[in-house]
Amino acid sequence: MEEEKKNLLESWQPEEEELKVDKDLGPVYHHPEGLDVVKKTLEEKDANKLRELVQAFDSHTLAALLEEESDEILVFFFRAVKSDDSAEVFTLLSPETKKRLIEAFSTDAIQKLLEEMSTDNVVDFVDDLPANLVHKVLRSASKEDRERINSYLRFKDDSAGTLMTCEYLSFRETDNVRDAIDKIREEGPDMETIWFSFVTDEQRRLVGTLRLDHLLEADPVDSLSSVMERDYPKVDVDTDKEEVVRAFRHYDISVMPVTNSTGRMVGIITFDDVLDAANAEISEDIAIQSAVTPSEKPYSQQTVFGLVKGYVVWIIVLLMLNTFTSSTLSYLQNTLNAIPLLLAFIPTIMGTNGNASDQTCTVVTRELALGHITHKNYFKTIFKEFKASLLTALIMAFVSFLWILVELYSGIITLTDADQQIITSAYGSRDALFLSVAGLIGLTFLIVIIIAKWLGATLPMLAKLVHLDPAVMSQPLISNILDIISICVYVLLANLVMQGLPPLFG
Repeated sequence: MEEEKKNLLESWQPEEEELKVDKDLGPVYHHPEGLDVVKKTLEEKDANKLRELVQAFDSHTLAALLEEESDEILVFFFRAVKSDDSAEVFTLLSPETKKRLIEAFSTDAIQKLLEEMSTDNVVDFVDDLPANLVHKVLRSASKEDRERINSYLRFKDDSAGTLMTCEYLSFRETDNVRDAIDKIREEGPDMETIWFSFVTDEQRRLVGTLRLDHLLEADPVDSLSSVMERDYPKVDVDTDKEEVVRAFRHYDISVMPVTNSTGRMVGIITFDDVLDAANAEISEDIAIQSAVTPSEKPYSQQTVFGLVKGYVVWIIVLLMLNTFTSSTLSYLQNTLNAIPLLLAFIPTIMGTNGNASDQTCTVVTRELALGHITHKNYFKTIFKEFKASLLTALIMAFVSFLWILVELYSGIITLTDADQQIITSAYGSRDALFLSVAGLIGLTFLIVIIIAKWLGATLPMLAKLVHLDPAVMSQPLISNILDIISICVYVLLANLVMQGLPPLFG
């Protein structure tokens, strides 16, 4: 019997399961007719049916659907649906659609909507509105909400104060576990989170944090001082949002308490708000590094003139910088014209060295943004980049020497009549000229790649030192500076390596 079981197990092979795409992924709704029934209900303005349908659809799906609707349909939706069901849909609309809706809303309708929105969502919304609509919203808010909104709007731009919400649970050290759990049951549904709560003293200074699982595991009569964690991270209201993002990443947490200069607790920042801030910061850095003026609006909502405004400013700046490159070329054209063959390799030199600086600039800028390095690590960073750039430059010098010979001997680079005369008068043979040119290019790469890597590391760290965004040292900007350096080094070496050239400044 045992032998039969053993043979059966050895002969059994599991059937291969075919992997298929999960068709359930995508918009979340539980209605047999799908989104078509919502569109039809909106067109027919059937308020009762709409209120029933909203329960079957995800807020993100409804918000995406409403983006395409007219002002009349928008107003109907938010008048027909209960404010506690429509508030989340409203927060997911684009800023432009929110403006359209507020302009069409009555004061009473705005007030009902605001009552169901968390303070941080209201603040984000108000911050994007023009002055006339801000006045309309604030006039509709309760006195308490109006004071909160105004206090949030007075915080420094891009600070922790602009990211936080005041919907959090707090207790006193003298409270016991039973009191805390009762309060969580009563007030928890209106809070941003119940997993973390906070303990403050009589002056509202933060003294500890509480986790829900620790409360549930504790004895109901235990005081909170025996359950709370006294070692916890926090940020000041004026802390830059980049530092806030780094703090979340470093401590691997989902909620961060925010205190003022006296240590009093004023709010919390949740992970979803930090994620939005991080995405916005990354988008801004990518835009600046690509020589585009950043915009807070998504691409689909930008006008043609808005795109032009973002593009043209940097293009004009780079055009002016290119003037220095052109003037350098014109000043040194006598040297370059002595052997026309040298002109053919200028784009190769400028392009390759530009790529070398772009690599280091991108890496260093990103590491600065992540907080892995600071300007205080300058010499350590430069020493590491120097070793890396020296090895890179040696490899490039060797490869370029061989590749230039391939280009010359294969006829990819053709010789002019002037080049032929140079061979006859100064070199005596084609091989001597080709070896001199290949050696010149290799030596140029050896020197300029080291300079390129140094610039790519230094300029972003210099920007950070003077409190500028390191991304302002964009790749096109550094490339223009490097173009001038590359040309000067190339021509200087040409006078040292090549024969029969006029003096550099002759």
